[in-house]
Amino acid sequence: MSIPDRIILTLYTILMAVVAIFLVLFSLGIISTSSVSIFAATVPGRWEYAIGGVILLLVSLRLLIAGLGGTGVSTLSIGNEKEGKIHVGKVAVEDYISEFSNDVFGVHNAKAVVKMADNLLNVRVNASIEPGINIPDTTDEIKQIVKKNVLATIGIEVKDVEVFFKHIKPKG
Repeated sequence: MSIPDRIILTLYTILMAVVAIFLVLFSLGIISTSSVSIFAATVPGRWEYAIGGVILLLVSLRLLIAGLGGTGVSTLSIGNEKEGKIHVGKVAVEDYISEFSNDVFGVHNAKAVVKMADNLLNVRVNASIEPGINIPDTTDEIKQIVKKNVLATIGIEVKDVEVFFKHIKPKG
């Protein structure tokens, strides 16, 4: 589940807790029926409540879609051996590539994103590079290391490696 979905889920959970507390207080008679009737009488014609209802509906639909999306753990199928299929977590591969990309001299804060297509891996490495480092040479080094290490460790050929340097700044 992505971070925005987690934030939405947290806010939604808090809202549902407030509604649950309200229902408990109402059912125990702590909040009177007349108070609820007075509040309900103010709802028609108030655009604020309509907007709140639409937002609540959209949040509910978003959480439903996110919930039906699966476990949130994305895997890459890397083979179909006689004993069964082999799966590797997508995040595991991305973390692995990020680690050895950060080991390249002058490169830091590397993060990798991988996509699988036709049993070939496409990799994008987003990183920062220190001033004075030759960008074309460093890019070629990252590409060669990614292709070599992924093939040796995971057994998948890397089709394309895209390197994007978002910052040129000292490590720190």
